[in-house]
Amino acid sequence: MHKDDSGREIRKRAEAIAQQSSVPGVSADDKLVYELKVHQIELEMQNNELRESQEELQRSRRLYELLFDWAPLPYFAFNAQGGIIEANQAGVSLLQTERKHLDQKPFVVFLSEEHHAAFFDHIRRVLEGASRQSAEVQIKTRGGAPFWVRLESRRQDTGKGITSCLTAVIDVSDRKRIEDDLILAWEDAVSADRAKSAFLANMSHEIRTPMNGILSMSEVALGGQGLSDELERYLRTIHSSAASLISILDDVLDLSRIETDRRTIEKEPFRPAELIHTVEAMFGPNMTEKQLSLHVDVIGPLSDILVGDRNRLRQILVNLLSNAITYSNAGEITLRVTESEVSGFVRELTFEVHDTGPGIDPAEQQRIRELFKQNSNDADQRYEGAGLGLAISRRLASLLGGQLYFETDQETGTRFFCSVPLELPGEGEAIPDIERAVTSSEDGADRRILVAEDNAINLLVIRTVLEKENYEVISVSNGQDALDTLARTRFDLVLMDISMPGMDGITATQTIRSHAEGLYDPAIPVIAISAHSMKGDRERFLTAGMNDYISKPFVRETVRSVIKRHLRSAH
Repeated sequence: MHKDDSGREIRKRAEAIAQQSSVPGVSADDKLVYELKVHQIELEMQNNELRESQEELQRSRRLYELLFDWAPLPYFAFNAQGGIIEANQAGVSLLQTERKHLDQKPFVVFLSEEHHAAFFDHIRRVLEGASRQSAEVQIKTRGGAPFWVRLESRRQDTGKGITSCLTAVIDVSDRKRIEDDLILAWEDAVSADRAKSAFLANMSHEIRTPMNGILSMSEVALGGQGLSDELERYLRTIHSSAASLISILDDVLDLSRIETDRRTIEKEPFRPAELIHTVEAMFGPNMTEKQLSLHVDVIGPLSDILVGDRNRLRQILVNLLSNAITYSNAGEITLRVTESEVSGFVRELTFEVHDTGPGIDPAEQQRIRELFKQNSNDADQRYEGAGLGLAISRRLASLLGGQLYFETDQETGTRFFCSVPLELPGEGEAIPDIERAVTSSEDGADRRILVAEDNAINLLVIRTVLEKENYEVISVSNGQDALDTLARTRFDLVLMDISMPGMDGITATQTIRSHAEGLYDPAIPVIAISAHSMKGDRERFLTAGMNDYISKPFVRETVRSVIKRHLRSAH
């Protein structure tokens, strides 16, 4: 009620009470006595109301103090300097002290030193603004280890122009501990991932080095003259098997891509008939050893050229045929191929691999289906070793836009089916003869190439390839020898291995590019040639000053084309 309205109400009540005890007379004295009596009653009523208001205010204050003091959450009131004006019982307990020791005591004495500035900044922001502010600081007490709290504060006006900071203190130690555990777990995971990547890089390098000798020398041998049909067939089988192994290693060694399905799917033209012939030739010796026969049945016409990922298809077929050979002890294995039209420019190839083994019983069928779903190799001992190949094949088929499934019968054996969509080539799109890619090149006479390579097999491969192109080849085994040789002799190009004893290829290349005394030609083409083939390696080599990068194992045509390109650009 408004003050004036309240005054009028009290006046009416006072007059009513006065009239009950006396009637105002007509004389001036009677009216004065009456007014004095009314005024006295008014004062008594106002005093009663004031007393009741004070009692109500005191009850409210006692209730507020009781709620504040016994609230389960610690509360503090701070002045502008961060001193403690008031603290409830929970706050006193939090600081492990007594209330009498807290009056005007700076709160920062209970904080870790590195959080003093954050606390004062928090107080300033609260008193300068009207909105609620939050901050996290670390409290330390004499009775225990430091722990984390969150300050939730707002400005509080205490009258006479004085403001304070009313703060609730929330213990967030458990959350911080979980965050710290997650950070440590993340750091451990990053460390493990780095260790895995380093291991994979080293394994890739060590495996690719001997594979380079097998793949490259078989290719060089295929380019020779006077080979018998039988010997040529054996060499092609070696070359194709080595290429297939490299394709498989690319998936097995790069586990990060296997785990995240981030493999690169190529779209290149290839001949389906050539792919089938290559796989058939690859398994000839295995069939003979186990007294099995492989029957290839192409049902209907096949397109001469299709566009897709030939290497992934070959990997799927290799896995399926290897699985069939493993679990067949006699009889025949059939590879059946059909092509169907999906649209005017898309065809679907279906490969069926049928073995004459004992079939798969229902329990084992369920294990394989679960393996397909979970990519697990937790198969029955009978299928131990085949689980990873089947799982990878299933995932590769899915990445190619196709599917892989199986049917089995204990009397007729097991059939695995793989269907993938492939595109027809565009107009004028052609494919080179992959099996006979070894051709002669233009004469390399009068061109001198320095090869820095410490592995004897790799050096033999490179020297054989280059000398067949009539290049003059001089070799060294480390980066320092390469620099010394370049200082004495003029060369047209350098093939630089990355990992060598003493000075490595990157350091040697950087020295060539930055040397200011004129000992080396800073513009000479330097080609990295290395078994390092993990993500980012190429960019690392180019950043070091190398002109190009050839990954081991390489084919003869790759070496020829890269060298010719950089020799042309350098002259």
